[in-house]
Amino acid sequence: MDSIRVKNLRCLVDSGDIPIKPLTILVGANSTGKSTFLRVFPLLRQSVETPTDNPILWYGQKGYVDFGTIKEALRDSAQAISFGFNFTLSNKSADELGFHPRELGFLLGDGAGEFYIEIELTPRQNNETQTTISKLTLRLGADEAILLFDELGQITRFDVNTRSFINELKPLQIKQTTHFIPIMFEKNSDIFSEYGLKLVKLLAHLYYKKTDPSSVFKMLFELGIDHQNFLKSLQQIKNSSKTWKQNISKLTESNENIQLIRDISFACHVPLLLSFADHKIVDFAHKIQYIGPLRAVADRYYRVQDISVAEIDFRGENLPMYLDSLSPNQKTDLDDWLKTHFGLEVSIKNQGTHLAVMVTPDNASLKNLADVGFGYSQALPVIIKLWSVVQHSMWDRFKNYPSIIAIEQPELHLHPTLQAQLADVFANIAKIENHPTESKLTPRLLVETHSEAIVNRIGQLVGLGKIEANDVQVILFEPDQEKGGTKVSATTFDEEGCLMNWPYGFFIPDLPF
Repeated sequence: MDSIRVKNLRCLVDSGDIPIKPLTILVGANSTGKSTFLRVFPLLRQSVETPTDNPILWYGQKGYVDFGTIKEALRDSAQAISFGFNFTLSNKSADELGFHPRELGFLLGDGAGEFYIEIELTPRQNNETQTTISKLTLRLGADEAILLFDELGQITRFDVNTRSFINELKPLQIKQTTHFIPIMFEKNSDIFSEYGLKLVKLLAHLYYKKTDPSSVFKMLFELGIDHQNFLKSLQQIKNSSKTWKQNISKLTESNENIQLIRDISFACHVPLLLSFADHKIVDFAHKIQYIGPLRAVADRYYRVQDISVAEIDFRGENLPMYLDSLSPNQKTDLDDWLKTHFGLEVSIKNQGTHLAVMVTPDNASLKNLADVGFGYSQALPVIIKLWSVVQHSMWDRFKNYPSIIAIEQPELHLHPTLQAQLADVFANIAKIENHPTESKLTPRLLVETHSEAIVNRIGQLVGLGKIEANDVQVILFEPDQEKGGTKVSATTFDEEGCLMNWPYGFFIPDLPF
């Protein structure tokens, strides 16, 4: 995933396209939408993990975040919430998701394309707590498709590059699956063939009347949409009829039939592109890790539970069980990592039916976590989550997407020194060369913070060359005094580590006198 965009969610009017860089810092005053934006990521994960009749699970009993209902999540006076996703579509990415190269390879040619999909969601008129997809917008290169739906899922509009194909799609409906984007129809079904043949009939004047339309459909499906070489590819199609070759040979780039064929070719691929986008978003969402702002308070003892602990939950409540489940090699690696970055030791004391989390802060004596500063209980879930994601990124080399670690207010109850140490770890994780190049699994960090110490430390690290300025961005969330809602803007550090276009007095308000 290259970037994400959010519109009309709570106070967010339009976030704009926010690139997903190795390190993204979200800052702003309270109630300006920075937490809302960050929580979109765990919202996506809970939506794809839980079977539901709606594309988005705004609230779940065991969910990560609670947006209430779509009516409550919708910005005042807005009609729809939309999520936009931008990623690179390539033959390699298609193969990684299990698509046969023939399916998307012809569409892309030899290169890769920038693919964007936007999903617009509205409340149902007869039940405002239910969510329905009202619009889908797809863009691949210079081509765009727009689909509108009624509440029953009936397609009411289907345009490709402003050309309407609704007459070819009228009988079709979308079908919500357990995935994020509903399936318009199965690609191997009779409906798919009927749809393709209807499109092909629009080109009847270019091929011999006795030609089987299915052969023309297959030809178009394998044609691709490369703008620069489209006419050349069209003229070089093998096994085409004499009539077709004669008619195509007469065409020029400016001929209206060329654009018609391109539009039909793209329209033929829309169902496949929807399916691909769904797979891409779902795989992306499954890799999201989230730590909320309120972590669990330390208990003196924890009852042993014979359950599998794959990851630390978003409140850190299962941290003792996670630590107890680590292998000896993992425990050694974690010990070394904690000592290197925080001068801290953590261990589990197993007392049969109960566990105790023991820590050694600042080379002091071993103590129960409940007996040390409250900040340690709040920091440990964040710290060990970071270690675990880095480790899994190195182990799971067969995975195709970097982990997304979304963290709210990691600085809570921490001294500025420890906040700066956290920033050091953020920069270390985000530094691409610190990860195996063959895995291409550099985790992406999104950190929502009020900490001036964290922002300043990241700037220092950029200035020292510990992290590249291009790998870091700071997203500012500010009240829009003129239009209402929130204004979102991005800034970066220069090579010396100074923030560019930084609002004067951002962390310190003017004196009242």
